[in-house]
Amino acid sequence: MFEVIKIADKTFSIKFGMNALRIFCKRTGKNLNDLQTLGQGMSLDEACHLILAGIEDGSRKAGQDFELTVDELSDLLDEDFDALSRAMDIFSKQFTVQEAGKTKAAIKSRRKK
Repeated sequence: MFEVIKIADKTFSIKFGMNALRIFCKRTGKNLNDLQTLGQGMSLDEACHLILAGIEDGSRKAGQDFELTVDELSDLLDEDFDALSRAMDIFSKQFTVQEAGKTKAAIKSRRKK
């Protein structure tokens, strides 16, 4: 499920699921182990790439065209710097839900054994 975020005068669908994380890792050279500490000590470049990956995947899930570069996103964030915090809040909320889902699945799996 995607959410909608407004950055400057533009509205975007945004989703931080497995595909967004895959895109982020591919673009930044991060690996699966790095995702456990994602957000801690994150550079501004990494934050912009993470948000961009979320918008790219949100657009895909919403059936929308995606034509945004990290430079264009950065320009929009210059106009609306609070959007960086809003996007990271969405990431935190969606990532937490995914982690909780994994925990529930692991508990159910253990109960079956």
